Amino acid sequence: MFKNQLKRIFYIASVDMNGKKVNKRKLFVREIFRVLYSPLEAFKEIAKKHDVKGPMLILLIAVLVTAGAQYISASKISFENPTPEMDIWTESTSLWASNGVLSDDTDRIVGNYSVKSFSSNDTCIWMKLTEIGPFDCSGDSGYRGFSFRIKWIHQNETPPNSNATLQLFSNEENRYFQYGLGNNITSSSNKWANLTADVGPGQGWVSVNSPDWGNITGLEFRLAWLPSDAANLTMKIDDLYFGEYVPLLASGDFTGWLASSLMGSATDFIVRWILYAGLLLLTIKIFGGETGPWSVLFNVVGYVFAVTLVYLAIDALLISMLPSLSFPLEAWSPAAGEEEIGLALWNQIIQDNWGTMWAYNLRYYLPFAFHAWTAALGTIALHFAREFAWKKAAAISVMAYVMLIFLKAIIPI
Repeated sequence: MFKNQLKRIFYIASVDMNGKKVNKRKLFVREIFRVLYSPLEAFKEIAKKHDVKGPMLILLIAVLVTAGAQYISASKISFENPTPEMDIWTESTSLWASNGVLSDDTDRIVGNYSVKSFSSNDTCIWMKLTEIGPFDCSGDSGYRGFSFRIKWIHQNETPPNSNATLQLFSNEENRYFQYGLGNNITSSSNKWANLTADVGPGQGWVSVNSPDWGNITGLEFRLAWLPSDAANLTMKIDDLYFGEYVPLLASGDFTGWLASSLMGSATDFIVRWILYAGLLLLTIKIFGGETGPWSVLFNVVGYVFAVTLVYLAIDALLISMLPSLSFPLEAWSPAAGEEEIGLALWNQIIQDNWGTMWAYNLRYYLPFAFHAWTAALGTIALHFAREFAWKKAAAISVMAYVMLIFLKAIIPI
């Protein structure tokens, strides 16, 4: 029934307003779709009246479908953007105040420096940064995280006690939110800790003097030891920023990302088309068959890749069923030397959010089905284009397509 309905649609499309049949040479559009639902009839006609216009139209439609699929993908992804950029808060101590001696330090994670404070024979060391922002951390549309690297050094390697805190000031230093660092910083002296504290209402911060999450204007790090543990103390801060999640669609990177994706899609289509046609010719020679004119086989084989349109459409549909993902800065733009950590975090986020969903797992098996479909259409194309027996056409098509998959896997194209 479905097949008959499609035939009816394409019959109507092939008749002009005067009821006259349109020239069959102009019906390559019809043949593109007939390849998908009636390949025997389609390739029988294509072999007689092959035209490069058909495959080129398939390429154009594939690029358009790719654009739609990438738009759907981009709508599912948000990236954390840091404020400030370029790590400017920890490139110079000129912005900071402390109870110790401040200095720029080349012991850093990002940028050129970290900010350092040293206090001799003391039980407490603090560093604060004021007159920033204001930062709105009051909801999902504002800043959602506060990230930093912190290192402490105690002369006797004694960890700070529970009075290790981070404070976010709200307009005045006596109005602040307080976050405990005692269980989060490393227990070993002279080691960097990488921390991100969720900010905003309901995130476990202690409020002092009614601060406002919509108006964060400063911050302070404070580490304290017991009186019996007084010693020379050092604290270093680096990679300090507020994080705001921005949808990929709303970012300035989307246009470039889309253009790159479309270029990659077009290139991949053309490369697969050329390679498959070339490998078919090679395999035909191996089997001792007549290759015939290159252009004929090239044009006919191009119609095989009409399956790409179905693959792209189904893949886009599956992506649309998946939940949105948010990638922190350290996942999509890790610090130098932490690329493997960033990749592991990226994969973990995908696995945690999509790993158990059938739509995501189906995307893994989808290519195998379309590889088989493509090789089957290649068999039909060879049967009609070169009049090979079905078994011989199938053997040539499968062998050529397996070589195509192998080449695509080892050659970065």
